[in-house]
Amino acid sequence: MAKLTPVAFAQLLRRMRQEVQVSGAIFDLPQRKWFTPTAEMDFSVRHIAGRASTPAGPAAGPHTQMAQNIVLSWLAGGRILELKTVQVDDRLTIPRPCIHVPNVGYNVEWSQELSAAESLAEYLKGVYLIEILKRTRGFGALAGASGFESAGETIYDISVGYDLEGIRSEKVTGFLESMRNAAPHWDSLRAQLSGDLSEFRDIELPRSVSSCATLSTFHGCPAREIEGIAGYLLEELGFHTIVKLNPTLLGYDRVAELLFDRLGYRHLELRREAFDRDLQYEDGIEMLRRLRGVAERCGLSVGVKFTNTLLVANNPKFFPSQTDPYMYLSGAPLHVIAMNLMQRFREDLGFELPISFSAGINRSNFPAAVACGMVPVTTCTDLLRQGGFGRLPGYLSSLSEEMKKRGVTSWEAYVLAAGGCGAEAAARALRSARGGTKAWEDLGSKLAETAGKRPNDFPGALRQTARAAGLDAETVVSQAVRIAGRLNGRKIVPALADDPAYHAEANRKEPRHLEKTLRLYDCINCDLCIPACPNDAIFAYDARPVSHATERIRLLPGREAERAPGAGFAIRETHQLAVVEGLCNECSNCEVYCPEQGAPFLVKERVFLDRESFRAASGLDGFCREDERLWARIDGLEMSLEPATGKNQALVQGPGFSLFLDWNSLEVRDVRWAGQCEVGLDTALFWRMKTVWESIFHARRPNMASRTSPILPEGQPAPSATADGTDIVGYPRQYRRR
Repeated sequence: MAKLTPVAFAQLLRRMRQEVQVSGAIFDLPQRKWFTPTAEMDFSVRHIAGRASTPAGPAAGPHTQMAQNIVLSWLAGGRILELKTVQVDDRLTIPRPCIHVPNVGYNVEWSQELSAAESLAEYLKGVYLIEILKRTRGFGALAGASGFESAGETIYDISVGYDLEGIRSEKVTGFLESMRNAAPHWDSLRAQLSGDLSEFRDIELPRSVSSCATLSTFHGCPAREIEGIAGYLLEELGFHTIVKLNPTLLGYDRVAELLFDRLGYRHLELRREAFDRDLQYEDGIEMLRRLRGVAERCGLSVGVKFTNTLLVANNPKFFPSQTDPYMYLSGAPLHVIAMNLMQRFREDLGFELPISFSAGINRSNFPAAVACGMVPVTTCTDLLRQGGFGRLPGYLSSLSEEMKKRGVTSWEAYVLAAGGCGAEAAARALRSARGGTKAWEDLGSKLAETAGKRPNDFPGALRQTARAAGLDAETVVSQAVRIAGRLNGRKIVPALADDPAYHAEANRKEPRHLEKTLRLYDCINCDLCIPACPNDAIFAYDARPVSHATERIRLLPGREAERAPGAGFAIRETHQLAVVEGLCNECSNCEVYCPEQGAPFLVKERVFLDRESFRAASGLDGFCREDERLWARIDGLEMSLEPATGKNQALVQGPGFSLFLDWNSLEVRDVRWAGQCEVGLDTALFWRMKTVWESIFHARRPNMASRTSPILPEGQPAPSATADGTDIVGYPRQYRRR
């Protein structure tokens, strides 16, 4: 099984800085796809853990597992980031493939693939990198962006699971405490920033990364266990707590009606036993009512998240190595089911509480979900589609369009105005507060007029009314927004099942596929696989188009090398693709979106970030750099390449042999053979090694494997070069500023 391997903090930072200046991108997300806030539109929302600059973000999942994921989510506009679930069993064996999103989403991935300690380190690295981006305004790329000052309010929501014993363990509780008090950990990261990165050691960092935890539990977890975990998080650890609910809470009959009869997904199979053993609806209602009292006594907040994925029968065509009989459904059908559960639960609960949401969210339905007063509204499946993280800014553009239609510029005003329920919501909010009834009787008609004619002024008018009555204005407005969201849901939710966009017929189309086999070089260069990978494992590099005859060399013990014509070597296109081993978890999402027949993570060049990981993966072909030597494993044969470009020489060594080459032509000039078995190889392998050495490990366009250099200030001359073509500081000539 593929093992995720985090990238060193300093390496990530250097790549980010250089990539902005060389490519106008960060982790392959071009600047044109970054979210740029504006002063005209205030998307900021009230979350139970504080204020966030937008209601959007990635759900806990593949997009928040590693530091580069977190940075990409933030660049794309996510300001409430739900970090991937951490649990006590942090050495999982996850089936491969584990993600299949051709239209509707399916997965068998449910927890972190890093250890708890590695997860903590990745989350803190991500936070640190975001703080650097804020301080430097994206290394200058966002220097002219208006409203960027308000873009820094970011909330990190911890996700933990899955049972009380595991969460009470030293491992998970220690993780939670470290996220709440990160101060002792920052020094270790600062110490990794030396030399050209020293300027970032004094960046101000938050003492606490998070004070909010979302609880995720296994299917079948009993109500008393869920309540016990939530109580532990609230009473003993002091965390605001959000309880993630499963869509099974809606009941088998109602889910079956929606999924099969209304939406037409008859090819899927529900398992009644999954509904029977899961938390039951009335138990969930009563549990939240009790937890509300616990939270109030602790001076904290408790909320609910809708929803987890829906458990359905596994399709072995998608997940052949899945041993459980289940897989998890997401996307369009889950959106309808989760929204129906959300609305019913809110209506029956009897009080307003914080609601977060993640189920089938995309650009089209994001504004309506926000109008329901939910914070945050997060996404996962949609980010696994074509465009990846670059899809997220469109959510906020779509919200902006809807806000403009209603003549409002703030999130609060939008929720209060979206369904025309603002005045009613304000009346209910005021009447629920002691002394608020008279305030409504005296000023209600004026407030209602403001809501109808000047909706953008309505939140301010409601605050003013509350203050005049001696009430907590922020509490009143927050309550009114939640009430308005619930009232808006009465109009929004019933229409969803009739919307053709959610029906099976509209979600059958799969990504385009050609009758063409994917090869190592010269695919159609659509680059769809790059954003399909949430970990930024796949990247593009620029190779030199070549076409050369090659030799087949046969080495025999005690005899001269035999030479014969080889198969030849050719690269037709400059643009090529490769995969970083250690960032690829073989989820296979790139295969889903590749138009050609094959999986990019299996077919394209694989590069390792260090010699240790290269050695550990002895069964995998690939390349790694160790100082000025390239290590290669091709068809199981391990070799090394040592170029001496200044002398037009290169040395290739393998088991028992040394080959001395002309570097430019890669012609074999001399052979030294001391092996005891026969070896046959084609010099096409040397061209492949040379391409990797020059085009990936010495790429001007930064990637995770290339040796990034300090960015030189304008006007400063580059260091002089040595005879072999490298700068005296060890960086290739092509890195010099032009």
